[in-house]
Amino acid sequence: MTTGHRAELPGSATHVGMGMSPEARQRLDHGFQRRAEEQQTRHAADWQHAAQLGETLGLGRPLGIFHLETTPPLGVRRVLRLLVPAAMFLLVLVLLIVWTPDTALPLLSLIPFVAVGYCLVFFVVSRRGRFTRWLYGYAGGLAEADPDGPPRVVRFAEVTDVVDEWSSSGSESSWDYQGFRLTTADGRTVPITAKYRNALDPYGPVGALIAALAPAEVGTAVPRFPSTADLITDGAVIPIAARAAATVRSGETVVRGDLRVAPDGIAGPKDTAITPWAAIERIELRPGHVKVRRIGGKALKYDNYRDGSGYAVLCHVLIALGVDASFEPRG
Repeated sequence: MTTGHRAELPGSATHVGMGMSPEARQRLDHGFQRRAEEQQTRHAADWQHAAQLGETLGLGRPLGIFHLETTPPLGVRRVLRLLVPAAMFLLVLVLLIVWTPDTALPLLSLIPFVAVGYCLVFFVVSRRGRFTRWLYGYAGGLAEADPDGPPRVVRFAEVTDVVDEWSSSGSESSWDYQGFRLTTADGRTVPITAKYRNALDPYGPVGALIAALAPAEVGTAVPRFPSTADLITDGAVIPIAARAAATVRSGETVVRGDLRVAPDGIAGPKDTAITPWAAIERIELRPGHVKVRRIGGKALKYDNYRDGSGYAVLCHVLIALGVDASFEPRG
């Protein structure tokens, strides 16, 4: 929806905290609201474009606009053109050393300066063409847009599978969140990176840190803005988890994160027997790790040090089945 020539921008409601005077709370809210409104004004044109695109594509009104800075790949030809001068210099230097060593010796002292200059040129050229990529989120799907070319659209109704992706950060128990991988009915695999940032959030990732470290009265006042994970969870993960749960209830087995979810229980990749649902008190999941706490028995642990992906979606499947399950997004 639009008002005049400007698209409606989402508000950033805050929660009233306790233990703070009304005047101090009002000043705090005003400061946060002012920053949020400044950010909204700065990106009003981008929001308007997202609103127009959503209407054209039939995706609905925008729920969030996200952006990241990216550099196009160099390509083989471009890399070869950058390497040719270095190869020519080395060739000439070798020939001079072979045929006229006295002439080549002064050139050897220039090698460090030439190398530094070449690395500088390579860095500048490799970053040429850097641009802002936008991701618009709607209730009906996502649209990824570059400055040139048509938008790449993913409709949530066409998503047949979704996986939360994690990569090892150097140890068996530590994982970094990479984003989501969506699979569509026409066979496309669409990665949505976690590097996207909400353009309307004036604080970015620091906002969550402020909310976590500040006193409760301040933390609850920090405006909350949706992330790409929030939109994908609502639009794709929850519906797919509901369908997977329905599949299990119909008598079939669903495999998620190397674990088998069956109508009568759950089993790890190497288990020959299924742990019945009635014997399970709670299931705790992390990237690459699952702990099945059994009633009156020793907990079962399943670790996947190779790939920590898929366990957040698995948690939603278990919750849809009525299982007491939780996911901790840290290794």
